[in-house]
Amino acid sequence: MMMQEFVERTGFEPTAEEYSKIEESYYNFDGDKDSFCKAFVDGGEEKKICAARADEIKRLRSQMLELEKMFKKDVADRDQQIEILTAELDKELEWKPSRGTGTNMDQDSYMNLTTSGRKMSDEEAKDFIADECGFSKEKITIIHKVATYEVNKYCRLRKSAEYEREAVYESTDWNYVRFDCAGFMYEMVNGQLEFYCC
Repeated sequence: MMMQEFVERTGFEPTAEEYSKIEESYYNFDGDKDSFCKAFVDGGEEKKICAARADEIKRLRSQMLELEKMFKKDVADRDQQIEILTAELDKELEWKPSRGTGTNMDQDSYMNLTTSGRKMSDEEAKDFIADECGFSKEKITIIHKVATYEVNKYCRLRKSAEYEREAVYESTDWNYVRFDCAGFMYEMVNGQLEFYCC
């Protein structure tokens, strides 16, 4: 009996795997196609197969959840191992804050300045720098991102933190602007012109 014949007679569409078992039962059945299909329907075989499907889905879901749990544990273990190895390597390389690289104003000082100082627009900051330093305003570009760096015993640098900053003015000796001009990088820090290196 073909699967299509079985489906037409019973109204039940099994999977290929399910049908191979049905077909095996049919070969062992003492009767014709119609009798077998009637016995299949009358005997509630469809419900049994559906119940078996549900059990298999439940088993596969459980297996999937277990595999997911194992995967997450493996990832967590790997991340922990990477963290340990990174810490050991950092200790071996003797990383320490780099002076003269990155921003010349620490973040705490900048945040204190912003509590009382006035944030300047880019145009205001350009006017301020042009007036204070004598640079051509047209060549000034205000930069809003700065970083700090660390250096290791082999004099290699790495970025340790990055900050978004606006130009801020409180007074002639309490202000901050990060800018580029004519191919050079600068910071104005509390009225002092500093090179910004990275």
